[in-house]
Amino acid sequence: MERRPIRQWMVLMTYVVFLIIIIVHSGYICRQLVFAGRQFFPVVGAGILALVLNHPYEYVRHFYENKGKIPKKAARTCSLLTVYLGAVGVVAAVFCFALPRLISSLQQFIENREAYMQAFEKSLVVLIEKAGIKNLDISPLMEGISGYLGRLDQTMDVLLPQMARMTTGVLRTAATVGIVTVLSAYILFDKEKLEGQMKRLYRAYMPRGLYRPVKSMILTGIEVFENFVAGQGIESLILGSLCFAGMFLLGLEYSGLVSLIVGLTAFIPILGAYIGGGVGALLLMFISMKKAVTFLIFFIILQQVENNLIYPKVVGKRTGLPGLWVLAAVTVGGGLAGIVGMVLSVPAATFAYVLLSRGVARREEIEAQQCELRER
Repeated sequence: MERRPIRQWMVLMTYVVFLIIIIVHSGYICRQLVFAGRQFFPVVGAGILALVLNHPYEYVRHFYENKGKIPKKAARTCSLLTVYLGAVGVVAAVFCFALPRLISSLQQFIENREAYMQAFEKSLVVLIEKAGIKNLDISPLMEGISGYLGRLDQTMDVLLPQMARMTTGVLRTAATVGIVTVLSAYILFDKEKLEGQMKRLYRAYMPRGLYRPVKSMILTGIEVFENFVAGQGIESLILGSLCFAGMFLLGLEYSGLVSLIVGLTAFIPILGAYIGGGVGALLLMFISMKKAVTFLIFFIILQQVENNLIYPKVVGKRTGLPGLWVLAAVTVGGGLAGIVGMVLSVPAATFAYVLLSRGVARREEIEAQQCELRER
């Protein structure tokens, strides 16, 4: 009887010593975990890329099998080639057309910053006078903006030559991207075989009581992630295209740059498009206050179309997450992990929402069945 307390104290002291060692060497442990995570990045990245391309791959494969009457194995190969060539084409278009325009717009903005600052100051003075505000000194504001643009100019002068010399980093990144692409292609081509192997592994080593719940959670997580990426991707593409078309028709400068920023920031639910719109309005404000106001009016109309038509039809049906949950998830995710947290918070919240909804529905069904049995 006396040995049991001694054994418990020894176990407790072992845990305490182990915890102290972890706390003391936490920096080293974190560095090793980051290093290990980098080694597994190609595998994890390949899995994420395979999930992203799964929907277009399945759509193209079914088209080749049903419409084209192509054999299954040949249809898989043709589908992989079609999807990956399309993805490479999109990336190449961004790097060949969008990225040079983005750099050119930034350089043009920095080179003409003095003229833009003068035009902005005049527009701001006229706006203040029309508002009836007197004796307002705007020189500190203009000095702050000028200083910020000067630092941006210095950063671009240093950054652009470095970008031309980053051959080693580019080659290393290209090698990693190549490995990720090949691995993701293998995952998509043999996904049925891999799925069968994973099922056998789960059944062999996982307790029977946990197999079905864990399987359901994994399938739910994959479905939520695929729907979110597909919905947000389509919404970003539509919003960026509409923004570019509207700015081009209105004759506004930086249409390519602003529409690209709006499309990319639209991946952040609810708040993202407003961030892109704010950047666009700020850029146009330096050219002309009238053009900035015109853009803001256009963007507000575009946001109404996006919130009432595009988002509910494209994203809302795919995620099924109420707006209140989306807003709460984006707020919490942004506070915890910045922009990355804001992007990943919605699929995480959707995953939790789906699991809770199914759990509540299952419990209500069991209670209803028990009530029926009692009444009988």
